[in-house]
Amino acid sequence: MLPTERFTYSPITQRPRLTLPGDARLAVWVIVNVEEWNPLEPMPRTVLTPPAGGSPMPDVPNWAWHEYGNRVGFWRMLEVFDRLKIPGVLAINGGAITAYEPIARAALDRNWEFIGHGFGQKNMQKVPDERVDIQKTTAAIAAFTGRRPRGWLGPGLT
Repeated sequence: MLPTERFTYSPITQRPRLTLPGDARLAVWVIVNVEEWNPLEPMPRTVLTPPAGGSPMPDVPNWAWHEYGNRVGFWRMLEVFDRLKIPGVLAINGGAITAYEPIARAALDRNWEFIGHGFGQKNMQKVPDERVDIQKTTAAIAAFTGRRPRGWLGPGLT
């Protein structure tokens, strides 16, 4: 799906001026990605270079940093967000809502915005049908939160 199939082109010179609440001059968007990776496929990204240029499966070293984020890292960040009263945005794979339901529940309980991030963590150019993947993702978020997501962050920025 090309960008022009998603939204109409509009130059910034023809849009209304953006005004932030309270006439603030700076907006900060804190976004947390929660992803579900298939350990039997090559990791979508790696922190550690696979040995001998191969792609072992399962790729335990790279799987481990992903799992650490969902088991430990998210919860440590959440403590800081709560203490500083920082609202978050959850970019979540549709499948991660079920796989990591306590994370999704914590974000929902804090009234975070949920945005789509693919159904599984995979380059969108490699999914069989982008439209179906987007539909599955938005349906999963809507079923969990009670509202359709208004935003999207493609997995791997695709």
